[in-house]
Amino acid sequence: MATQGIVTSYFGLIDDATGQLLKGADGLSDTGIYEADGHQDATAEGATQIQIQNLGTAPTLQYSNNKAKRSTKARSYPTAEFTMLDLGFEAKQKLLGKIQTASKGFVDGEKEAHVAAIAVTQTLDKQHKIYYAFANGTMIEGNKTLGTNTNNETDSNDVMTLTTMDPVVDTQFGGKPYSVSSDLVDGFTLDALMAETFPGYSKTTGSTTGQ
Repeated sequence: MATQGIVTSYFGLIDDATGQLLKGADGLSDTGIYEADGHQDATAEGATQIQIQNLGTAPTLQYSNNKAKRSTKARSYPTAEFTMLDLGFEAKQKLLGKIQTASKGFVDGEKEAHVAAIAVTQTLDKQHKIYYAFANGTMIEGNKTLGTNTNNETDSNDVMTLTTMDPVVDTQFGGKPYSVSSDLVDGFTLDALMAETFPGYSKTTGSTTGQ
């Protein structure tokens, strides 16, 4: 169905062996969940565009007797390109799999960070939300263009691409890389989606994830 705007996005680092949400110093926050919607060092935090590609893959037709009689069912592994108006500096480095050096700079780690994410949009009437959830993937930042200020400021926003893969936990999303959900469906709760997307997630007091 048609959607409008971006409501928010959630990120978490997961263990590449167990699929469990990483928390505390190993993760993105004490709870493990990082909602990109305003933090102390990024008050304008949030996404301006989330471009999701390859949600479906066309089948390959197979022919006999001059007719297309069968097709192979290809599996889809979407990519999600997040363009951020702002994003917390350390959270970004962790999402990209970078590690800190003795001088407190960040460099590429030997292992890729495994990322789970949820992108949230809304229906045209703004009464309901649609959730695109990704169970497991790796994130990269391609190019970064800096420009001089003139009489106007020249901003350079972050663009990061999540490439999905199969879930670490086989039962997660039925073994598929992503799911689409909505509160239009009876019985849906965001907390249940969070728990499936980020294994080991637990709702905290005052959490906004119940909405």
